[in-house]
Amino acid sequence: MKKLQTAIEAITRRSKKFPQEEFEIICANRAEAIPCLRSAVEKAIAEGEDLDEDYQLHFYAMFLLAQFQDRDFFPRMMELACLPEDTVDFLMGDAMTESLPTILYNMYNGDIRLLMDAVRSPDVGDYVRSGLLRVMGQLYLDGTLGKQDWQDFLRQIVYGEEIGDYVYTALADVICRCHFVEMLPEIYRLYEDDRIEGRAIGGYDECVDEVFTYWDSRENFCKSPVQAVQMLRGWAMFDDPEAEKRSRELEKNFSQALRKLDQEFNRTEPKRKIGRNDPCPCGSGKKYKQCCLNKPKSPLDLVETPQEKARWLKEYPEARQGGDGDRIYLEDCFSRESIEIDKLLYLALKHRAIPIWRREEESVVHNRRRVYLSAAYERFRTLLEEEGIESFQAYDRKHSIHYHCQDWLEVLEELLEEEDPEGILEDVRGFFGKMGK
Repeated sequence: MKKLQTAIEAITRRSKKFPQEEFEIICANRAEAIPCLRSAVEKAIAEGEDLDEDYQLHFYAMFLLAQFQDRDFFPRMMELACLPEDTVDFLMGDAMTESLPTILYNMYNGDIRLLMDAVRSPDVGDYVRSGLLRVMGQLYLDGTLGKQDWQDFLRQIVYGEEIGDYVYTALADVICRCHFVEMLPEIYRLYEDDRIEGRAIGGYDECVDEVFTYWDSRENFCKSPVQAVQMLRGWAMFDDPEAEKRSRELEKNFSQALRKLDQEFNRTEPKRKIGRNDPCPCGSGKKYKQCCLNKPKSPLDLVETPQEKARWLKEYPEARQGGDGDRIYLEDCFSRESIEIDKLLYLALKHRAIPIWRREEESVVHNRRRVYLSAAYERFRTLLEEEGIESFQAYDRKHSIHYHCQDWLEVLEELLEEEDPEGILEDVRGFFGKMGK
């Protein structure tokens, strides 16, 4: 017991030395340590920003109690999280955004109302509320929180009273990572109302990618168990003899990444000569000489090679591979023609991560966009006529994926005002009048 008391005393005040030995003693005497650790957090809650700046035990205590999964103390941890944001920042520092969701998840006691009420409360800071949404997202992925209850709650936030933009951004991210395809209209509404910080999660098209893409490393929010030693050892508050070595390694890795990126954009695909009697690359099954050999190339073939198209479609949601369980894919929700039109729009409008030293001329970008959008427009018109669709809204409900039709048609109209080689500008303008502009 004396060793435990000494260890706790040693971590009560700030120190530049990482207290690994003290942590190990506390973990070895978990039952006896918990009351002391709880008292430290209680002290922080009571004193708030009046807490001595040199006092540190409460900070370590939060991680250790989460490691011990002290569920009985969850309401008090929620009380700390719901203090004014400046107070939480004073007590936790960067851990407010980096670690609080994981701490709360590991202490969660089953009272979902505590989380819901805190997310709704205007008195709770945006960063904390955003973290609580991630905790709830993890509970849904665990099967602890039902899908309908979770979606109903998310919709209440979208359609309820205005709250902080940072919360809406986190909400959109949670919807995407829960793969709620049926809630894409809610995400689109948030973008239309300018309530999402695009610099944090990108545009609406990137949200669509996220909804339909499954990454093993992204299929959880905060499920990792807390190991206080591993989580805290690298924090800047401690002396780190390995810091300079890691910095050199990061610099080396960054340089390698830049070289790889440059090589990717320098690389030219070898051109394979197609013999007259070879199968036609268009996939018709005919010989090349009987099919595409003498056909004039379409604008789509001239604007980019098949290899370049494939490069920029790498992030496009992949097709179903079979045996994927409950995963949802584009073809589960949209027709083949909808997807083909959407790919043309994606090639035209999706942000391309091109190295800054290889920026394209504006005229090249405009020409590429116009060619792809014009091709999409022709297929779009055919689909409208075949199905008798008479409004943008009706088309969007059934066919739009990454881009709503009025949005991309406006871009096409602007491009055609600069250059209209196919002579379709007036036809496009006519559609706006016909379909409700």
